Amino acid sequence: MRRIAACLLIAGLSGPVLAETLNYNVVNLNAQASREVGNDTVRALLYVELNDSDPARLSDKVNQTLAAALKRVKAVSSVQSGGTGYTTFPVYNNKTNKHEGWRGRGELRLSSKDFAALSKLLGELQQPLAGGLGMQLADVRYGVSEQKRDEVENELIEESLKAFRKRADLVRRNLDGSGFKVINVNVDSGQSSPPMPVYKAARAMSADAVAAAPMLEGGDSRVSVSVSGSIQVLQ
Repeated sequence: MRRIAACLLIAGLSGPVLAETLNYNVVNLNAQASREVGNDTVRALLYVELNDSDPARLSDKVNQTLAAALKRVKAVSSVQSGGTGYTTFPVYNNKTNKHEGWRGRGELRLSSKDFAALSKLLGELQQPLAGGLGMQLADVRYGVSEQKRDEVENELIEESLKAFRKRADLVRRNLDGSGFKVINVNVDSGQSSPPMPVYKAARAMSADAVAAAPMLEGGDSRVSVSVSGSIQVLQ
């Protein structure tokens, strides 16, 4: 969660004077501004999973497939690799509970702002690669890029601060005050919806379904900024 915090204190007051000044007509307020923002980034997770009695041979097969997939990815400049991962699990016989071999899983994470290019690449990566193996698509998520989120949040900070001052003036009028002073303000820009999962692959799929390139459509995410703080209503 990313937070932006600001504290606005009344300048020129010593400790005792400040305490005396702030001990009456202090009101706590909050305001919020939010906006639906089009998702401009898509992230995908692909994997290859195999069984073998020899862990070294298993690792070679999985790594060969991952290397072939990465080679394809590097040929598409608009798609970025988020890295690979590899895990190995022992396999036991369900009846005898004896160790029978190993299961290896290699993962590849991709991200892009070019939905069409990534969709095409996902279809290609699910076709047979090195050793006749292809990747399988496990998960696709959409989100807002950091650059776009920062731009929107800066605009929402202005909107939420204006809303805070509007509420402060509303309180001032209803308390028959002559004005108000802002004691402190906290701005929280950590409120945005997380990347939205829109595709979750089943563990077993038909060959045709695995090879199909998914249709990618970003949708929207809600970005919000909240402001809370205290004011002193002047009489």
